[in-house]
Amino acid sequence: MIGWAMEALLASALLMLAVLALRASVRRAFGAPVAYALWAIPALRLLLPPLPAGWRAEALPTLASLPAAAPIAHALEPVTALPALVPQTASLLPAIVLGTWAAGAVALLLWQVADYWRFRYRLLRRGIAVDRVGAITIVQSEAASGPVAFGVFDKVVAFPRDFAARFDAEERALALEHELGHHRRGDLVANWVALAVLALHWFNPLAWIAFRAFRADQEMANDAGVLVRLGGASRHAYGCAIVKAAHGRAVTATCHLHTVKDLKGRLRMLSKTRASRTRTTLGVAATAAIALGALGLTASGTQAAERMRGGVEEAVGIDPHAFDDALSLMASFPKPRAAPAVSSVRAVPAAGHHGQRVTIVHDGRTTTYEDQDAADYIAAHPVPTPPVPPVAPLPPVPAFAAVPPLPPVPPVASRRCGGQPTRFVMSATQDGQRVTVICSDHVERAAREASRAAVEARGQRDGAMRTALASLEQTRAQLAANRDMPAEARREAVQGVEQALRELRDEMAQRDDD
Repeated sequence: MIGWAMEALLASALLMLAVLALRASVRRAFGAPVAYALWAIPALRLLLPPLPAGWRAEALPTLASLPAAAPIAHALEPVTALPALVPQTASLLPAIVLGTWAAGAVALLLWQVADYWRFRYRLLRRGIAVDRVGAITIVQSEAASGPVAFGVFDKVVAFPRDFAARFDAEERALALEHELGHHRRGDLVANWVALAVLALHWFNPLAWIAFRAFRADQEMANDAGVLVRLGGASRHAYGCAIVKAAHGRAVTATCHLHTVKDLKGRLRMLSKTRASRTRTTLGVAATAAIALGALGLTASGTQAAERMRGGVEEAVGIDPHAFDDALSLMASFPKPRAAPAVSSVRAVPAAGHHGQRVTIVHDGRTTTYEDQDAADYIAAHPVPTPPVPPVAPLPPVPAFAAVPPLPPVPPVASRRCGGQPTRFVMSATQDGQRVTVICSDHVERAAREASRAAVEARGQRDGAMRTALASLEQTRAQLAANRDMPAEARREAVQGVEQALRELRDEMAQRDDD
């Protein structure tokens, strides 16, 4: 399936290139409508299924033309060699490419749909319906910059508000006939089909060039149809209408008279004489023959398609049919046979005997062996012992170098050192041996000084807390005596101060306990 899709994309791109090369000559020889019909060929190629298996025998070389030894040698290869045909390391790249292509196609289509609905909503919201021609509604809108046709099911033709002021009566009639012609010819449906083809080819610059050429040929074919219906005398007025409307941005899903793309080509086409009926018929037949030949030559399963696939494989290094071959190969692997359905095999002491009993249930039938028959069955059908997995040898234990002994720790002594307590530990020599001396008088003096400092700091904190307590009590008394405050406010203020007093007393009591 993936290989067929890639072949279809490549073949349709080649057909786009062929149409780009032929369109000008076909338009000059047979008229603009025939050149416009050429663009159906790439779209039809994308819908063309692979050739049936019976046709491929005629389109591809037969197996009889190949050396006989080659398929036999491959057929006799062991099955264990087949998985090597599907390299696992290369399976991720096609998946990434496929995902990127699909994401780009969906994004382009969603963008085009959103752009069309924004345009339609804005134009109809600011417009009014002024007439109706068959199933087509004529709308006058401030959002329209020129005559435009849109809608596949709800068909609309819209004109700007100043349409009557900018165009005379004949030009207005020609512009309306041009937009109605798009609806009659099915150009709005063709635009969506072309956008779908462009979405599939979003990565291909050739497809974008082909899409612009398709739209130009569409407008020329419609121009030719308008002149056929209204006569050649209207050429001058029709050219004036095209020039007056040539401005603004074109929404790709709609048909605009005012598009500026290939404006010179449209005006040159108006000066040409109309192709005769015989020449037009001959052009249609030639186009049909070209379409059948191109589709037949590029169909999946033909030699040309196989050569194209080989060219892609050589150019990018990826076989388009790699995934299809891998899936077919995995599906062709023989499935392991299931073991016989044995519900139970039991060997238990027989009731009333000193032998054994073996009960076997196979395909719904139960067979029981007892005593010597059971022993014979077990001897004839031993239970296979599962193989013991190989145990990797332990790595050799490296030989560690001998650790030199630690130097002896000097002994520790305690004594009064005298003097200022600058050091608490010092080194000395006693009986010719190095001794670590702890100065006990220095340690005691440091402890007394630290205790004295703590007492002083605590006294300072207690004094500060007593000062704060006295200040809060004074504040409470002042608030209680203040009769200028409302009673409710005075009561809330006194309650807040009393809460602060309680918390401070609790903290002081906790410090005293400590």
